[in-house]
Amino acid sequence: MDTLVTFIMGLPCPVGVLTPVSTFLSSKKIITSPNLLMQMHSIVYVAIAYHIVFLVSQWILFPPLVRLRFACEKPENDKKPETKVDDEIKQADLVNQSAVHFVSLVQSLVILYLSLSYLSGHGRSTHPTPESRVFSQSPKTDVVCVFAVGYFVWDALISVMYSSFPFVLHGVVSMVMFSIGLQPYIQYYAPAFLLFELSNPFLNFRWFGIKYLPQVSDRNHSFVARVCNALQLANNVILMLVFLLARIVWGWLKIGELCYDFFQVRNDPRFRPLETAVIVAGNLTLDVLNVVWFSTMLGVAKRIVSKRGRVQDKPVTEAH
Repeated sequence: MDTLVTFIMGLPCPVGVLTPVSTFLSSKKIITSPNLLMQMHSIVYVAIAYHIVFLVSQWILFPPLVRLRFACEKPENDKKPETKVDDEIKQADLVNQSAVHFVSLVQSLVILYLSLSYLSGHGRSTHPTPESRVFSQSPKTDVVCVFAVGYFVWDALISVMYSSFPFVLHGVVSMVMFSIGLQPYIQYYAPAFLLFELSNPFLNFRWFGIKYLPQVSDRNHSFVARVCNALQLANNVILMLVFLLARIVWGWLKIGELCYDFFQVRNDPRFRPLETAVIVAGNLTLDVLNVVWFSTMLGVAKRIVSKRGRVQDKPVTEAH
């Protein structure tokens, strides 16, 4: 992982392409931070790297898996011509969504590795003052922010093609928030807030389990389906526990600490009122949404219990 990160961060800036862009953004005062301008090419490389993962998933990894899954769901000789056309559309959609979820899974593992590597050696003991936590900068936190911004640039663009407006908005807002970290501003907190991603692998495991694993239903009580159902139930329990601890307990704790640090440095000439407002508003909104999403998860858990522990009753061709 370190070798790959070092390779991407060490790629040179294509002077003939990005330098004029950086000059334009700087001259128009669209981006005034020298550090952010200096890291723009690395952000682009990270976004390209994630898109390569997406293309490999879309064209090589998932097409045969999706065809196999649909074939198991309904044999080819049982299908009418119009059903086959409809299935082709659904297969293409499942391939695209699978590739998006796979990139999300890869991204969460990468950013968690970077964040946990930093947090294992840094904390309040290395940043004892609010000034050090709000205004400090380090190469490691630069890398964390670059990989976060690069992913959210890709996420916003790919969501335009394959998702809905709320996902596009989420990508744009997240990109802006972590771009603020590259100014630099509250870089110390970037790895801490990215621990939200601890729930992401389990969320993606749940999605892939529903789409690809045999499901217990009135027509299917096989041993394999029951084992897969048990594994998915265990994953759902872990997901809810990690979501509660990482996104709600940890999230509200960290936004409280950050707001108190902002209050303590409010008279420092380096204090940025606009960026502070964006960070606080964005994180508070996300923290409230996390509570809403967790309540939704509790509702799903209740429905699963009422269905005698069945994770999903619908076949893959109907499940969304």
